[in-house]
Amino acid sequence: MPRPTPARPRPPFRVQLMIDPTLDYFREATLGVRQYGFETGRLEIIDRWLEHELHDLRAMVRRDRVQGIVAAVHRPAPEAKLARLGVPVVNVSNTMPLPRLPVVTQDDREVGRLAAEHLRLSGARHFAFWGQSHALYSMERLEGFRGALQDTGATLDVRHMPPLYGRREYRRILTWLARQPRPLAVFAVLDAFALLVLRAAHELGWRVPEDVAVLGAGDDVFLVGYERIPLSSIRLPARRIGYEAGAEIDRLIGGGAPEARRVRLAPLGLVARQSTDTIFVRDEAVVKALRHIRAHATTSPYIGDIARVAGVARTTLQQRFRAVVGRTMLEEIQRVRLECAKELLRSGDLSLEAISERCGFANSQRFSVLFRQHTGLPPGRFRRAHRQPSLSS
Repeated sequence: MPRPTPARPRPPFRVQLMIDPTLDYFREATLGVRQYGFETGRLEIIDRWLEHELHDLRAMVRRDRVQGIVAAVHRPAPEAKLARLGVPVVNVSNTMPLPRLPVVTQDDREVGRLAAEHLRLSGARHFAFWGQSHALYSMERLEGFRGALQDTGATLDVRHMPPLYGRREYRRILTWLARQPRPLAVFAVLDAFALLVLRAAHELGWRVPEDVAVLGAGDDVFLVGYERIPLSSIRLPARRIGYEAGAEIDRLIGGGAPEARRVRLAPLGLVARQSTDTIFVRDEAVVKALRHIRAHATTSPYIGDIARVAGVARTTLQQRFRAVVGRTMLEEIQRVRLECAKELLRSGDLSLEAISERCGFANSQRFSVLFRQHTGLPPGRFRRAHRQPSLSS
């Protein structure tokens, strides 16, 4: 007589979170998992395990009747230990190249591309990348960063170090920076690395951002405002990553197979602050034109007005602007307007008509056409893909 098929578990599923909350990124991911459980009612989040309890994970799983785990796993040994527990596990860390567990993370190549596109706006010709040693997310950010700088004629110096922030690491950055050409644009894959660069620049007497523009990643609320120069940083979809990890562990406990070994979510954009607010361009007329465009693009400036601000003839300015910036002035105006629209789509609920008007487009139809041409997505889909889930009140 055949054995009866065991009944599938029914929600709410008992889920444990193994995510170190030291960094803001992982705190946000934790909140995202919990939010999924609270909103759907499909996950019951177990009280967190204390450090002294973790010597016997199998016993803890049995004691608390754990049906699934969402974890931040950075190394193969603890990953193997979790994989042997006999319950589904989803990882929210993009550190290991060949994961055994399904991973929900950000699109790190896109993070690197965003960093390069932003730093290129400064007109820099010398770039540097500070990454984390032996970490996949760092290697992928470097791929995106390097790829976006190809065919620009720019130089790129690549350095890596472990995620440590002591005297030895600081002296290494200080010695390196002292030998670099100026002006320089630096992308550090962690906000904490970027702070070391800012501190080294201050000790050397370098001006930030006039001598060195510094960009981080993570947009950690504490770190970006810690030094005297506020840090520009790329916003990662940490809460959305947690939310989607909650949905994935829900599906796996219910009997589904992993949709992919690694799920990647688009970064939320870039928050520009003082550390990158500069233009490394020697043509003073082009600098004046760029500053005027970036200040007034949404109010439909005329090319003639920009030329008067720059103090040169219109035709001359157009030629010099394109030679230096690589875009026409009209293309730069459109780029600034689209960046305005992206930020409003990420951060609010304004209608497309209101966004179109606020960012200086002729009408919402024209806005939608241009937005899709430049991003590959209509504005509504871009908003859904890039919005963070907000905590329920």
